[in-house]
Amino acid sequence: MQRDMDVEKAPRLRKWAGRFAGSLARGAETALLRFPVAALCVVAITVLGNLSIADIDIPDPQNLVWLIAALYGAAAASIAATLVGETRGAGRPTQRLAALVAAVIAGAAVYFCGRADNHLPALTSALTLAIPLAPYVGRGGPLRFWTFTLWSAVGAALAFLSVLLFMLGLSAILEMIRFLFEMGLSSTAYEHIYATAFALVGPLFAMGRLPREFDERVGTGEDRLIGGVRLLIDWVATPLALATAVILHLYAAKIALTATMPKNEIGWIVTFDALLVLSLRIAAEPFLRNGALPARLFGRLWAIMLLVPLALASLGIFMRISSEGVSIERYYVALAILAAFLVVAVQLIPKLAGDIRVMAAIPLVLLGLSAFGPWGASGLTGRSQVARIVEEFGARVPGTESIAVRPAAGRSQAAQARLRSRLYELAGADRLGDLVPYLDPEVGDRLDMALNSEPERAIAVVTDALGADVSAWTHARPRGFAAFKPGEVDLAGYDRAALHRIATPNEADAADEADGMAFRLDGGALVATLGETSDRFDLGDAIKTLPPELFSAVARQVTPPALDLRAEDGRHLRLSIRRLAQSDEGDINFLEFDAFYRSAEWR
Repeated sequence: MQRDMDVEKAPRLRKWAGRFAGSLARGAETALLRFPVAALCVVAITVLGNLSIADIDIPDPQNLVWLIAALYGAAAASIAATLVGETRGAGRPTQRLAALVAAVIAGAAVYFCGRADNHLPALTSALTLAIPLAPYVGRGGPLRFWTFTLWSAVGAALAFLSVLLFMLGLSAILEMIRFLFEMGLSSTAYEHIYATAFALVGPLFAMGRLPREFDERVGTGEDRLIGGVRLLIDWVATPLALATAVILHLYAAKIALTATMPKNEIGWIVTFDALLVLSLRIAAEPFLRNGALPARLFGRLWAIMLLVPLALASLGIFMRISSEGVSIERYYVALAILAAFLVVAVQLIPKLAGDIRVMAAIPLVLLGLSAFGPWGASGLTGRSQVARIVEEFGARVPGTESIAVRPAAGRSQAAQARLRSRLYELAGADRLGDLVPYLDPEVGDRLDMALNSEPERAIAVVTDALGADVSAWTHARPRGFAAFKPGEVDLAGYDRAALHRIATPNEADAADEADGMAFRLDGGALVATLGETSDRFDLGDAIKTLPPELFSAVARQVTPPALDLRAEDGRHLRLSIRRLAQSDEGDINFLEFDAFYRSAEWR
């Protein structure tokens, strides 16, 4: 009987696998025929991903991510262009040409128009979300757009879910073979399989599931999926949105009655609330007229209930920008507030009021524009932070009209923290280069070199040069110093070096030390361990011999001091100290250094 059941089960599994493979094949074929430019971009992404897994990065590790993102943006733009051509009745050659032009423009915009933290998510998100909107710009209607967006999202979700389930099942089978027969694929082979599945098969399948019908209007009661969406909106989403609006209005009343300023996080809270309200307004379009009471109430009040929270958030973000300047985060809070205000304002125009296509288009356009140009997040952040740095920390160069930002030993801890914060805001916006004209020529050259060859080191170069990183680090401790000026160390009598060591009182840090000699701090002693041998060196008395002015000097103007230590057993160490910090009690709690020792003494 069991054998009969197994026999029956096998054909069913083969049949299911055959249907799944056939569905994938049909989806891939549809994608290749309907969206050839996008399909080629997806293939290129897959090839680049698999080459990277094989440790072949094209063009190089630094630019690979941007190249893949550019190909993704090109694919999204070509799909949108193709859909526009289909809705306008354009011929196949015209559609292909439009898709190619859109792909080239979008890909170039992603790859060449900036490397700020916001650039990729802003531009690629805008291009992706524009796909269902593009066919309905200037044609169709809100319900047709809603229906197309719903089935596009469902098709994409099912495509990737199908691939995920298939890959999980395949992985289970392969691991079972490995366990039972002691043979299987390597971890690298698994990486190639998963990369190909999610970079190639999933996207092609998702493109194949995009609807071909652009005038479909789904009835609100004739489909189980639509009924489930309606139930979710009527009794879950809209009541939550209404409750959130009540809470925010009560907070606004508290602000007015107590005459206090909004909390710092109010901008983000209102931003997420506005996103929830606008997304829900678009999602609830077919159900607002004949929905449950919460849905009908939301449909009437959604624009009005945004006004007070948006005014509150505007006040909060204005105060933050006035005191601290523009940053990437503050820019997008302000952009979200602007987008919500524009959507609400559009409701005053009779022809556009209630059109969910306009509600979706306004944030998408602003999001796309934020990725580049002088009005973008990176440009505004750069100008704002550079102006504040020059105003607060710049000084006129004697005998000239130019202003330079230079290190200063007398800056307060708060001032150094502000300088460090502004430098990191510039780094996040990819605008450190804007500071070059206000730096000393030697520092500017080093920053330019770092930006061109090692961008990840650029922030360290400028913070070290201006004393921002070191001073903030030093002032965070009661007493300490840093010394980063290049120098030399006399190695007479020493034949081994332990480079770039950091010692703290934490034994776990010593356990994670690099190969060779490890170090940890124990009160006023430095404990050195090599293999099974450990010894203690009195460090506190040696530190007392250092000149007092060392502890207030600018790091770039001081060479690392050398200290000779001797243990009770006669072993010797020579330290070249780059950073040191002491606690209130005088104990050394951080030491960064190079150590030199005699290998014969540790045998």
